[in-house]
Amino acid sequence: MKKIRPFKDLSLKVKSILIFTMVVVLPIVTLGTLILVEMNKVLKEQAFDYTERNLNTVQTSINNMIQNIDDISTYMIFSDEFRSFLADTSATDDQLGYKELEEDLKGFFLFHLMSKNHINSITVKGINGNELYLGDPIKANEDRWMNRAEKGAGKITWSYAYPIYSYWEGEVNVISMSRVINDINNINKKIGSVTIRVNEKTLTDMLNTGVTKEQGSTFILNGDGQVVLHQNKKWFGEKYPDEELLQEINENPEKSFYYSTNGEEHLVSTTEIESNGWRLVTIIDEQTILKELRGVSNAIFLFLIVAFVLGIIAIIGFYYSIINPILDLTKKTKQVEEGNFSVFVKVTNQDEIGKLKYRFNKMVEQIQYLINTKYRLEIKQRESELTALQNQINPHFLYNTLDMIRWSARIENALETSRLIELLSKMFRISLSKGKLWIPLQQELLYVESYLELQKKRLGPRLTYSIELDQHIKDVLVLKQILQPLVENSILHGFKGKKDVGIIEITSFAEENDVMIDIKDNGVGVNIPMMNNYMLGDSNQDKTGFALSNVNDRLITLFGSGYGLTFLEPEQPGTWVRVRLPLLVEENDLLRYRKHR
Repeated sequence: MKKIRPFKDLSLKVKSILIFTMVVVLPIVTLGTLILVEMNKVLKEQAFDYTERNLNTVQTSINNMIQNIDDISTYMIFSDEFRSFLADTSATDDQLGYKELEEDLKGFFLFHLMSKNHINSITVKGINGNELYLGDPIKANEDRWMNRAEKGAGKITWSYAYPIYSYWEGEVNVISMSRVINDINNINKKIGSVTIRVNEKTLTDMLNTGVTKEQGSTFILNGDGQVVLHQNKKWFGEKYPDEELLQEINENPEKSFYYSTNGEEHLVSTTEIESNGWRLVTIIDEQTILKELRGVSNAIFLFLIVAFVLGIIAIIGFYYSIINPILDLTKKTKQVEEGNFSVFVKVTNQDEIGKLKYRFNKMVEQIQYLINTKYRLEIKQRESELTALQNQINPHFLYNTLDMIRWSARIENALETSRLIELLSKMFRISLSKGKLWIPLQQELLYVESYLELQKKRLGPRLTYSIELDQHIKDVLVLKQILQPLVENSILHGFKGKKDVGIIEITSFAEENDVMIDIKDNGVGVNIPMMNNYMLGDSNQDKTGFALSNVNDRLITLFGSGYGLTFLEPEQPGTWVRVRLPLLVEENDLLRYRKHR
C-alpha cells in the first residue's frame, strides 16, 4: 500500500500524463512493434490461405464441368434411344423412324450445347454406321485419343489440349473426352463411341480466376506429369520442364509450399481433381502477393500513428474538459471552507461536471440561506417543542370531560349546546391527532368546518360558508391547522364592519404534482402586493397578518419557496388566498421529497 500512496498523492495533471503513457503510448508502441515484426509471417499465412481458397474454387468449377460431361456419356449407355441409334440396324432401314430418333438425340445434345458454353462440339458414332455430329464444325485428327479410348474398353479418356481447325473460328485448342459405349446387357460388346470437346479458352478462364498473369499462373498436369493446360501453349502434351518442381508436387500433394527458382521465391499450391486424376497447380510470385497485402501493413502502421495523435488530442481535451474544471472547483471549495460563501462557479455546459458546478452553487446558496435563517428556525423549533409539550396534556381527560358536559346538556334537553360541545371536542381531537403533524386533507377540512360551525353559532345568519373537496385527494397528507388561521383572518378582519352576509368558499383540487386549496371571502379585501411582500418576509408590515405569515413560513421551511400562501386578484370584491402544497400520500413521501428538494 505504501508503494501506491505516492501515486495517489500526485496531482491530477501528473496522474493524467502517467495514465495516458501507460494506457495509450506504451500499448501503441508495443503493439506496433509486434505487428511490424510479425507482419511478414501473417502475410505469408494469408498468401497461403488466399491461394488455397482460390485453387479450391477453380477445382470446384473444373470438377463440375468434367462431371457434367461424364454424366452425358453415362446417360448414353443407359438410354434406349442411344443404344438403338448406335447398334440397331432396323433403325437405319426405317428412314422415318431413323429421322425421328435422330431429331430426338439432336435435341438432347443441343440442350447441353446451349446450356453449357464450355462444350465445343460432340461426335457420336455407332457400329451400325450411324453418325451424329453437333456443335462447331471442325477438322481434326483425333485417332490417337480414340485409340486410347478403345484400349480403355469403356473407361473415360481425357486428352491434353491440342489444336483443331474450326470452320467458324479458324485454329482453336480443345480438350476432349473420348469413350467407347458398350452394350449395357453385354459390357464387353462395343456398340459405338462418343467424343465431347471442350473449349480450351473456357478452361483457361476458369484457371485464371483470382490469379492474374502478373501474379503467376495456374495449370493442369495429368498423372504422368504431362501438361494438360498451361499459359504456354508450346507445353501442351509435354512433360513439365521443371523436374525439381514436379518432384516437389508429387511429394506434397494437396499441400502448399514455397519453391525457389532463379533466385525468386514462389508460392506453390496443388490439389487433385478426383474425377479424372488431373492435378491443379498454382504458382504465384510471393512478392506480387505480398506487395498487395503490404497495403494492410501500411494501413495498420498509419492507424497506429493516427491512434497516437488522437490519444494526444484526447488527453488535451480530457484536461480542459474534466481536469481543469475539477481543479477550479477544488479552489472554490477551499474558499468555502475558509468561510467565503459568496463563491460562484461559472456553469458553461450541461454535462456531469456542469451539473456538479450547478449543485455546488446551489449548495453554497443553501448554506448561506441556512446560516441566515438559523436563529429563526431555532426559535420556531423551540415553539414547536413547547406546543408539543402543551399538547401532551392528557387528552383522555379533556375528551371525557367534554363528553360528560355534552351528555349533561342532552339530559337537560340543551341539544344545541350538546352539538356545540361535540364540535369543540372534534376540533380538539383533530388538533391533537395523537401527536401527528400530518393529517389527511379530509380531516383538516373537517376541523375547519367545526370551527366555522362554532363561529356561525356566534354570528348567526351573518356568516355562511361552503367547502368543496375533490374526492381524489381526500387522503392527501397536509400539515395540520394551516387552514383555520386563514378562515379566522377572514372572519376577524375581512368581515369587520361589514353589514352584508359574510361568505367563505373553500375549494381544493390537484394540479400536476401539487395540491391547491383556495379560500375566498366577500370581505373588505386586502392590498394584494403588500400582502404578498409580507409573505416574502417584509418586516415592515403590521402584525395583523402574523398568523398568515406563520403558516407561510412553516410551508416554505418544509417545502421551499415554490410553496406557501399567495394572494390572488379576486373576480369579485373580497379576498382570494391560495395555499400550494406538494401532493404527498405517505409521510415517507415527505422524507424523499425533502431529500431531493
